[in-house]
Amino acid sequence: DQDQGHQPTTRETYRALLLRGFSPGEAANLTAYLAGIEVGGGRPWRLVDVDRLLFLRELCRTGRIGADDGLQSMEALVAG
Repeated sequence: DQDQGHQPTTRETYRALLLRGFSPGEAANLTAYLAGIEVGGGRPWRLVDVDRLLFLRELCRTGRIGADDGLQSMEALVAG
C-alpha cells in the first residue's frame, strides 16, 4: 500500500524516466519541469543542479535566506 501523500523525489523521478528510455538530459529536463523549473533550449539540466536549485528555493520559501543575502560582502569586494 503506497502512501497517498508520497511525492516522488527528484532522484526517483529521474530514475523512472531513465528506465522508460529517456536520455539523461531528457530525464533531467523533465524532472526539472515537473518541479516547476523553467527548461530552455540551452544545455540540459543535470539532476545535481535541479536538486541544488530546489534546495535554494526551499531556503527562500522558508525565509532562511533572502534576496539581499550576500550583498554586503559583494559590495565590499567591488568597493575594495
